[in-house]
Amino acid sequence: MKMRIHKLLAERFARKLAWRASPVPVISFTFDDFPRSALTIGGRMLSDYGWRGTYYGAMGLMGTTVGAEPMFTRTDVDELLTAGHELACHTLNHTSCYAVGNTNFVHGCEENRREAAMALGGYQLENLSFPHGHITLAAKRHLQAAYHTCRSIEMGINSDPADFGFLRANAIYSRLPIETLKDLIHANTQANGWLIFYTHDVAIDPSQFGCTPDYFAEILRAAHESGAEVLTIREATTRYNLCHSAASRAEEHRQECPRS
Repeated sequence: MKMRIHKLLAERFARKLAWRASPVPVISFTFDDFPRSALTIGGRMLSDYGWRGTYYGAMGLMGTTVGAEPMFTRTDVDELLTAGHELACHTLNHTSCYAVGNTNFVHGCEENRREAAMALGGYQLENLSFPHGHITLAAKRHLQAAYHTCRSIEMGINSDPADFGFLRANAIYSRLPIETLKDLIHANTQANGWLIFYTHDVAIDPSQFGCTPDYFAEILRAAHESGAEVLTIREATTRYNLCHSAASRAEEHRQECPRS
């Protein structure tokens, strides 16, 4: 119940509203935690279409193994950036904002940005995904000013106005019915929205939070056939105009700004 209350408060308040500036629907493929297979298999499959993905990495996990999954290495990060993918923030040590106080959680995000910048010649982590999908209103208020977007794991399509502080995203897990994801792609085309997918590993024998290459390939084919632009999170934000009105800054009034 407490987790549900946190989510509802974060979803409804302190919204960072943005309106589409492009008439073409958008799809983004993202990877959380950044297991190596997300790049060595998933990233190469994206590249076969000429597409790029967004990888939410925790620099404190670099070179480690979580469960049975080898996490990304420094060489992987270099290859990721060379291929044009986006590296984004997932806190320093994959910390839930329910497990620590807000000050410590925000500090962990700052540390991750600092570690990435030091290791990668000043590279900036411009977007955030909340580990485990855990999000509080306090964390959202603090961090949406530090990042272009903050991503949740709340299902759905980001339709106008999109909340850049609480982007919706949908799991690509082999244990889930694939037709549900295909239906989302179709609905996104009809809504002219922004559909974000996320997974973890892409492997022949994936974890419960990953998918097989065949499953991933079927989703990629459906995305291609939809005619949507497939963009990284960073690229997709350029297809939007942020609302800077007083109504947007004072979300408690529940007013929305007009289209640009």
